[in-house]
Amino acid sequence: MYLFLIYIQLMKEKLKKLAPWFVLAVILLGTGIWYLLSKRITQEQITSYQQIISEADSQYEAREYSTAINRYYDAADVIPSRVEAYEGIVDILLLKNRTSDAVEIVEKSAKNISNYDKSILYLKIGNKYYEDSLYDQALSTYLDGLGVGMTNSELELSIAKTYLKKGNLNDANTYLSKSIYTEDTLYESTLLRAYILATTNIDDAKKVLGSIQPSDTWKAFYDEFSEILESLTEDSKFNATKLSRVYINSGYPVLAVNLLEPLSEDITEYLEGVYFLGRAYLDSGEYDKAIIQFDRALSLGGMEEDILWGQARAYLLKDDLENSFSSYDKAISYAGEDVSQELVSEYMDLLLENNQTLRADEMVKKLMNYISSPYIRLYGVKVNKALNDSKKVDYYIGLLSKMKLNDAEKKEYMYLNASNLLSKGKTDLAAQVLEELVKLDRFNPQYYFVSGQLEYNLGNKDNAKELLKKAIEYDTNNLVTEEANQLLSQI
Repeated sequence: MYLFLIYIQLMKEKLKKLAPWFVLAVILLGTGIWYLLSKRITQEQITSYQQIISEADSQYEAREYSTAINRYYDAADVIPSRVEAYEGIVDILLLKNRTSDAVEIVEKSAKNISNYDKSILYLKIGNKYYEDSLYDQALSTYLDGLGVGMTNSELELSIAKTYLKKGNLNDANTYLSKSIYTEDTLYESTLLRAYILATTNIDDAKKVLGSIQPSDTWKAFYDEFSEILESLTEDSKFNATKLSRVYINSGYPVLAVNLLEPLSEDITEYLEGVYFLGRAYLDSGEYDKAIIQFDRALSLGGMEEDILWGQARAYLLKDDLENSFSSYDKAISYAGEDVSQELVSEYMDLLLENNQTLRADEMVKKLMNYISSPYIRLYGVKVNKALNDSKKVDYYIGLLSKMKLNDAEKKEYMYLNASNLLSKGKTDLAAQVLEELVKLDRFNPQYYFVSGQLEYNLGNKDNAKELLKKAIEYDTNNLVTEEANQLLSQI
């Protein structure tokens, strides 16, 4: 009995010592259970999330971006660990050219999503930088996406392409040579490897190109490059010229520079070779070098329109407007009746953007003598509208009203006509044209802007405000946003 009492006493003392640890264990267990329960996604949350995402997607499709982005944020609040809401937010921010805000979303708001989903968002943002030719930012963003620790073949390929754009061929080849690619990424990475190899070893390029059978989507690219490789000779200048055409057209001018630059002193027997070197410099951002090569090409005779056009762009990118205008003028003169509509439109838009209206008017008059296409008359309207010459505007609109127009020309004609009618106070006729235009293209910000102007002139301020807000909402290219905001500030 005595021993039993001693045993009981000892157990009590032991339990006293263990009590704090028992309490701690209970607390930890409770905390763990609470954490798991707090992270558990209920069916109610899933249903709510899906409904909100569906609403946001519909608003996105309707280009109601402001409403859509708010709903995506609402969805993210319901389930912060799913990516769909953040994809919608990032897509809208990129559409509105708010790239830095998109980066902040990934780094701060989307911290609960999986690493793979983060890599997808970084890929989207990197692609935006890439499309805008901001290759340093693109590369940094792609590497951030890879840095979350996930294997993503699209990211790896994008990194390779960016290195190639920047001229880092070794780094590009390292990423292209990885064994992670499948299907489309495999076909593209293999083709790019062949591009790089062809600059130093034609046989190796052929082997790589022939190592796989591409899908139908990529077959034309493979066939074209295969034919080029088979046509090459012992003449290095000829080979460099033929390969450079492919590299420039594919958007990798640095490969053309690497081939043609060492041959620049004695490639003059190939006019295209000199021209392509100029083009390669131009597309690589080396504008002074481009101008020198274009001058050399001009001295050889031939291809004047293309050469002068390239030179005009080089001067423009150097902010040398006068020389740019001069080169555009010469390019159009050399081309004569066969002048490219793209060339003319590029030059006319440039003149109008820089308030060179008198120069633009002279060009329209000149081209009217031998170009029968409606697009010249459309520029006649735009130029004379800028000159405030209402009689000339009416003249060109009259000409256009009798011409056969394609769908794009018809919409532009109607838009210019509506603006002209509005300026003359013919609001009823302007309203009719605008109503028809909106039916043809209900997301065009310019149509809503002019409609907003019309309603403002009629004193319908609420309607005007709604239309101007729509114009701004749909205006992802900043065509009318500034003017719309100015008018809104007056309401």
